This record gives sequence, C-alpha cells and structure tokens, in this order.
Amino acid sequence: MAKDSNKTERRKLIKRDIDAARHEAGDPNARVVLWDSELLGFGCRVFPSGAKTFVLSYRTNGRKRLLTIGRYGTLTVEQARKMARAELVKAEAGTDPLEERQRDTRGETIKDLCAAYLERHASQKKSGHDDQRRINSHILPTWRNLKAASIKRADVAALHSKIGKRAPYEANRTLALVAKMFELARRWGFVPEAHINPARDIDRFKETKRDRYIKPDELPHLAAAINSEPNESARNGLWLYLLTGARKSELLKARWDDLDLDRGELRLADTKAGRTHYLPLSAPALALLREIPRQPGNPYILPGKGPRAAKAGEKTAAPLVNISKPWTRVKKAATLARWRELPQVAELIDRLTEARAANKSKHTACDWDATPSLTEIRAACDTAGLTLPPAIDDVRLHDLRRTVGSWLAQAGNSLHLIGRVLNHSNASTTQVYARFGQDNVRAALEQHGERLLGAAGLKPKAPVVDLPTKHRKAG
Repeated sequence: MAKDSNKTERRKLIKRDIDAARHEAGDPNARVVLWDSELLGFGCRVFPSGAKTFVLSYRTNGRKRLLTIGRYGTLTVEQARKMARAELVKAEAGTDPLEERQRDTRGETIKDLCAAYLERHASQKKSGHDDQRRINSHILPTWRNLKAASIKRADVAALHSKIGKRAPYEANRTLALVAKMFELARRWGFVPEAHINPARDIDRFKETKRDRYIKPDELPHLAAAINSEPNESARNGLWLYLLTGARKSELLKARWDDLDLDRGELRLADTKAGRTHYLPLSAPALALLREIPRQPGNPYILPGKGPRAAKAGEKTAAPLVNISKPWTRVKKAATLARWRELPQVAELIDRLTEARAANKSKHTACDWDATPSLTEIRAACDTAGLTLPPAIDDVRLHDLRRTVGSWLAQAGNSLHLIGRVLNHSNASTTQVYARFGQDNVRAALEQHGERLLGAAGLKPKAPVVDLPTKHRKAG
C-alpha cells in the first residue's frame, strides 16, 4: 500500500509549484501529493515517472476515498479545482463520486444490459427466446457498445422506425422490449434512478388483428398436401394442430406420459398461460394418436429425426424441432393443387417446370426440385393475363390454431368455451372470434321480429328472406 508523503507545506496550488515538483521519496510506492490550501482535499499527485494528476480526497459513509480528477497538462489547475469542487458537492449530497466513476468504467453498455436482461429476466419467461432473437437482430447490432445511460428517445424512435418500414408488428414488440429493459436497468443500477425511460412516449404502429384461418374450400387441398408430407412427425403434428388447437411449442414438447387414452386427454404442463392445461381429445385426434408409432427411447409424441447432443456430451432423445420447413412444403403443394385445377394454369406450370429441368446444372443439389416457385408462377400468370385462385401460402402455423377457434365460433360455440379450448388467459384474446357469431345473432333477431309482429297482429311489409352473410359460406 502506498504511503502518503507531503513534499511541501499546504498552500494554494499554482502552476509554478506543480512544474517544479519531483517524486523524491526513497520509496517508489510512496504517495507524493501537493495539497491545495484553497479547496480542502484537492491536490496534485506526483509519480516517480514524472507524471502528475489532480486528485480529490474526501470521506463518504465513513470511508476515506481518493478520486483522480485528471492529468496535469490536459487540465489547468483552475479547471481541475472547479471539477474537484463539483465532485465534493456530490459527496456532500450523499453520492460517492468514486463509486459513480467505477460504475461508469465497469462498462455498463447495452451489451452488458442485454446480457443481464437475458439472464435475470428473459430466462424466466415463456417467450424469452423471442426476446433473445430481437436483441440479437435489432438491439445489439445498433447499440452494442454504447452506454445504457446514453440512449435517448430519438435513438429508440429511429430504431423503431427502421424496423417498422418492413415489419411494423416486430417494431412494436421491439419497442416494448426496450421499454422493459430500461425499466429494469433503472432498478439494477445500469442507469441513474431518475433516468427517463427512452422508450416512453413513442407512438406505436397501428396493428390489425390477424384473422387468417383455413376455410372449408381450402381444406381438401391442404389435407392432401399434409398427407403427402414425407416427414412423419411433421405430418402428425400438423394434423394434431388442426384437431386440437394447441400451441406449436406446447404440442412439440408433449410426451407419451402426458397422454391419457382412457380419459381421452392430453396434459400440457408447460403452457404460455403458466398453468397446466388438460386438453380433451376428439375421436379423430385419439385415433391419430393411437396410430403414431412410438420411437424406442424417445418419450416425445412427435420425435425428432435422431438423437441430439446433450450439454453433458451424451446422446439424448429429442422432440421434433423444425416443423417450419415441412409446413412450407405443405403450403406450396396445397397452393399448386388449387392452381392446377385451372387447365391453363396447369399447362403454364408444366411449361415452367420443363424449362427449369432443361436448364438444370450438373452442380445442382440432389434434392433440387424442378417445380417453379410460387413467385415465378405468379409472375408468369401476370404476363399471360391469367387470374390465379386464392393461394394458401399466406397461412402461418399459428393460423392452424386460429382455424380451430374460427370453426368452433362458426358452429355456434360460445367465446367462453372457445377460450377454454384454446387455453386463453385473457378473454380479450378470444374476442377476435366474436364476428363469426353474427349469423346466430341475425337469426335470433329474425325470429324475434317475426314473433313481435305476430303478437301485434301485423305482418312484415316485405317477405322475410334469408340474407347472405360474409361468413355464412364458411359456417
């Protein structure tokens, strides 16, 4: 530990005295400081190398502290004295300037905040993987090495706007993530207690509730495409989505010991709602589950293609993980089947396929498919003036779950029942299916009107007819 040594008597520090000062103590570890008489605790430390720095000695919470103000030469005596006086004001107010300096130099950057957020908060969330994806995709590439406290509202607004140009929903989710991160940053000391959350008061992009679902006239093509999918686990999984309405992650994690065939029930323990959900199974769902072969050593109903390496380096059975690629194949096959029902379109697709096959390179991958992409077919049809039937390639995996809710609503089931089937924790989530009940409302009012006029001895001025509705065909 360095020893203190006062080379001169305490007097007001001036440039001439600092220039003349030398580290002449016999012990090179001795601390040689020229103390200022004008500002108590302010001084200039002299090192054996000849370097000189301004320092401030003070006490806070009963502890003696020595803070480096800056290098002599870079700072003048008056500049350093002014800075030291400001730090003393902080100490008198209860803030430790040295601790504040150390916190700043510890590197509490956005990278550090993100790491803390993922470890201390996101790891406890069901949707933590979405947070990590957004952090890696949007936040770290933009702000990685910036101090958390330096991020301003304009920075967040610019990021939100940039993402929103191509993905407004993603931009809103990222904005909410940033807001939560900075709320926790304040609690964890990454930013001052009074730091204003930079994600506050930024207008979100307008969002429209998605209502895409599989319609009855689309189902035959989709069913045929699912049955033709070569990945057996994916094939079974897609049918179970349509039959149960379970969430993708919940169904992929389902194990055979969660299935009770006698009760006709599937136990989903790890749900988004945070509670165990006992999902009743219909006769078609039970029949499918009885047909699914059990893979030896793999406890999952939808097993993966093989063992995966566990963290300990051992081989372990795993569930199906990537169902998105099979779903993409299924959507394309279902869409092509719909389009091929038009002879002219079928001929065009055949011509495009033949042309692609003729231009196949010898370096083409063995799993290459000569069938043109849907984008190529659309472009060719536009050129030829052909109108294509509605496609199915816009359907997402989650839309299969929405299909269950939509069809239940069209069958006249209550929103409360639909919410229980889909294990919604918030009634407002189920409200999207309310519009499918309009036909039942219309029928009830028609019946009410007839009874009312009949009781009054009156007749309608015009015949009562069955009015077509937008959703009657799908019901």
